[in-house]
Amino acid sequence: MKNVTFYKFDVEPEKGMRLDQLIALQLPEYSRSRIKNWMNAEKVLINGKTCSPKDKISSRSMIEIAIHPLEEVDIVAENIPIDVIYEDEDFLVVNKISGMVTHTAAGNYSGTLQNALLYKYPELRNIPRAGIIHRLDKQTSGLLVITRNLMSHNNLSKQIQSRKMIKKYNVLVSGIINHIDIIREKIGRHKVNRKKMAIRDNGKESISKIKIIKRYENASSLEVDLVTGRTHQIRVHLAYIGHPVIGDKLYGFKRSIYNRNSKLKHTLNSYTGQTLHAKFLKFKHPSSNKEFSIDCLPPEDFIKIESLIDIDSYANTN
Repeated sequence: MKNVTFYKFDVEPEKGMRLDQLIALQLPEYSRSRIKNWMNAEKVLINGKTCSPKDKISSRSMIEIAIHPLEEVDIVAENIPIDVIYEDEDFLVVNKISGMVTHTAAGNYSGTLQNALLYKYPELRNIPRAGIIHRLDKQTSGLLVITRNLMSHNNLSKQIQSRKMIKKYNVLVSGIINHIDIIREKIGRHKVNRKKMAIRDNGKESISKIKIIKRYENASSLEVDLVTGRTHQIRVHLAYIGHPVIGDKLYGFKRSIYNRNSKLKHTLNSYTGQTLHAKFLKFKHPSSNKEFSIDCLPPEDFIKIESLIDIDSYANTN
């Protein structure tokens, strides 16, 4: 069908969650009522069959949605500076700043990376989600791939779904990690706080590979290779083993462990981000099929915090 936007993705069952709720998690830029209307109009297929909003799934399923452009959310293009560090005819790579939401969601249609992309690259309005195929949490900085045509959108989306896109992160966590190389703990929605994720026996398979870069007196510098890409995965996994991301207001410690160092304490108290940075991507170029890789350094405030932690550790051992 011409001029129709297609969404296609796998979903896994979550206990007690209706199908319209599951789809809303995948497409947060659309309201629940909009999704229900699609389902009632038979524009949503689950494993090739029509469905209703109240349906639930018991196993991993394929969801397909066809949306006419007139039905799409009218997202306003906004002149917001963004750091594009690579571009060609097929995709862009953006270094997202901490504090910016990746894409619009119900009740949040302004100030996002998606708004900024539509201003700088108006043609992205013809691509689902303005070419955004993966996301970073608001307070996480780093690399995001933005597709520029439907061919690259489908190709790179499949690489992500099949876990062929390699994504690595710089992380500063509280406490000293002595030894760990992988975390395999299933993640699902928190039973009480629906804004949070949690380790759940009935959650989705979640795998994070851990490499310890440096140990400080009260912190550790890590490189995390994200094998799966669950919501808040790195933050949940590291908090679960007792080493939350520094600056994480949702999963981190309520009190600072650096109260004795006034400069470091002040820096952390005024820090609005979290020390989690998507530093490296590797995948097959959608046109040439050649290996493509790119990396970028953490932002200045991340580097400053690690430097102060390093100085604090040195001062307390001499």
